[in-house]
Amino acid sequence: MRRYVRVFDYLLLAAILIGLFISSSQPYSQQDLRGTISKMVDEEKWGDRIGDVAIPYGGKEISVGEKGTAGFIEFFLRKGTHFSVFALLAFSWFRVISHHASFAVALPWSAFASVMTAVFDEWHQTFSPDRAGLVADVLLDTFGSVTMLLIITLIYIFPRKR
Repeated sequence: MRRYVRVFDYLLLAAILIGLFISSSQPYSQQDLRGTISKMVDEEKWGDRIGDVAIPYGGKEISVGEKGTAGFIEFFLRKGTHFSVFALLAFSWFRVISHHASFAVALPWSAFASVMTAVFDEWHQTFSPDRAGLVADVLLDTFGSVTMLLIITLIYIFPRKR
């Protein structure tokens, strides 16, 4: 059974890395969710609710006024995906590295591998049409990775009592 778990860990890591590469290779027009969001959400109602919210991100203001309601919602979906995927990536790196190293070695190497993946992912985006690599996205990805590694650390430090 343990052998199958290892294979699954490697496959999960490979799937995430391949998914990131494919996603970073696509132009924004292939990933644009605004049309779908517009069909699913009453933009006027949501625009009234969140119209006053403005968030600085990557040197720009993110607001309903700047992006429209669907664009504003899409921003949060995309950034939530960044955070979640890199949290899963950190978990996956940790699982794979921990097959070969102790917890004390696997944890920092997982962090390093996750951050380097974020850097290369953003760099790779600079070669895709209508895409840009943002330092803010690397920081967000790093925050997702660190959050997961902190959860792993807490689980390791405070094992369940039986």
